[in-house]
Amino acid sequence: MMMRVVWILFAITCLPGFAHAAEFYLSPQGAGQKDGTSWENAFGQDSLSSVVNETLQPGDRLLIDSGRYTDARLSISNGGSQGLPKTISGVDRGDGLPVFASSWSEEDPDKGATFVRIEPGTGHVRIENLRIEDYENCVLARPDKQGTNSRGLVFHDVDMRRFRHGFYLSNCDDLLLEGCDLSRYTKHGFRFEEGCNRVTLRQCTADCSEGDAEWETKTELFPFGFLVNNGGEPNSELVFEDCLASNNRMPLQKKKYKNGDGFVVEGNTTDVRFVRCRGIRNQDGGFDLKVDNVELTDCVALGNSRNIRIWKSATLENCFTGWGSCGLWCNGGPITVNRSTFHAMRTAAVQTDDRAKEPVTLNNCLITSCPKVHRKTSRGKLTTNDTVVLDETANQSPEYVQPSPEWDGLGEAMNSRAFQDKGYRQE
Repeated sequence: MMMRVVWILFAITCLPGFAHAAEFYLSPQGAGQKDGTSWENAFGQDSLSSVVNETLQPGDRLLIDSGRYTDARLSISNGGSQGLPKTISGVDRGDGLPVFASSWSEEDPDKGATFVRIEPGTGHVRIENLRIEDYENCVLARPDKQGTNSRGLVFHDVDMRRFRHGFYLSNCDDLLLEGCDLSRYTKHGFRFEEGCNRVTLRQCTADCSEGDAEWETKTELFPFGFLVNNGGEPNSELVFEDCLASNNRMPLQKKKYKNGDGFVVEGNTTDVRFVRCRGIRNQDGGFDLKVDNVELTDCVALGNSRNIRIWKSATLENCFTGWGSCGLWCNGGPITVNRSTFHAMRTAAVQTDDRAKEPVTLNNCLITSCPKVHRKTSRGKLTTNDTVVLDETANQSPEYVQPSPEWDGLGEAMNSRAFQDKGYRQE
């Protein structure tokens, strides 16, 4: 029996998953023999790219020490394999997670370094627990002429501050970004340019200015928190869960129409879902979605100009939109809105525009403190079913738990106690 157990253990350790489960160590200046075998013999930052591409084998981990890494650059051209990613992991050894910083400035935003460059076709890499500051591009994956895809990239707890583009990604499949918080950028937080398929974003935030009016004078045209672009090959199957896009503003734009959106999805993308996402205090749209059959579930949009903009077709389930110019703007349709709340709009709960040929249907919704339920510029039909409308003079109050335009979109503040079977509810 003992021999059998020993043989099984030996066989397991010989499996591919155990072949290269080694750990290496890296610090800003390096230490000892600088062979990466321990913290006392850590590689220095000048070895970063060669260690990742040449030393690490599939399944290995590179542990990065606390400290500040100045002007470091990482070009990844040799990744892991299916089930055996290469992992680059920051470690807090007493002085916080490692910080990679360069010299980019918002005064000259299109000039600066790229920290992580992922070469086409490089996949199965996990990057986690890093802080990145003052780069023009923090993480960049650009396409090649063949459209070669990188698969299985994971970014966990990679926070960025002061930059032009945070994640600027093309041709990335089976991609996961989770717990990545981005702030103080001049252009875009998360940008999926083309050919990105089966993408999940979970608990990520893009806060352009953090509410700083001075920073908002330094942003560029069209600041966006999350952008799914139509730069070439279509993107598909994107899921946003528990993500926040806020303060994407550029008030000094010279044209009357000032743009700046939280979540943007352009027209050649397919299969997009938002779950418990929030778009707050953006220059124009909290959500600006130009794709068919987009789904929003348990989402909140408040303090934007046009809180939710739908250019084609959509379904909204248990959503809240408040304190904006209009709650839901439609330029296509059909749109079905179930059990959602519209509160304190300056113009109307729903606006249909020139190309809104298909109807907007509100089922079991709650509309409060809006001057109009429906405003249309030239066409568009609104149908309401079992929907309650209360204006400023209504004798009955919705009895929201704690209504405030400063609401952060979390908790029960905008649950109606008077109409518990109507409108938005967050438990």
